Amino acid sequence: MDQSTQDELAARINADESHFAGVLPREYVIAWRAYLAGLLEWGVLDVASHTTLVGRLPPVDDDPSVAILLGRDED
Repeated sequence: MDQSTQDELAARINADESHFAGVLPREYVIAWRAYLAGLLEWGVLDVASHTTLVGRLPPVDDDPSVAILLGRDED
């Protein structure tokens, strides 16, 4: 992935943060995490870029995008 794609995604995350006065609502954080996970899965983002971009987002307890990306353990 080229740096300009990562920069564009970072700018879009920043724009959302600015729109919400610096605090992204939980559902937007989940949406961003899911979007970035999809880009990773389809090879648009490499692991390093995904890690960097997700690191810009606040943590989410019980994030459904993680369960979807990694799969759920069957007990």
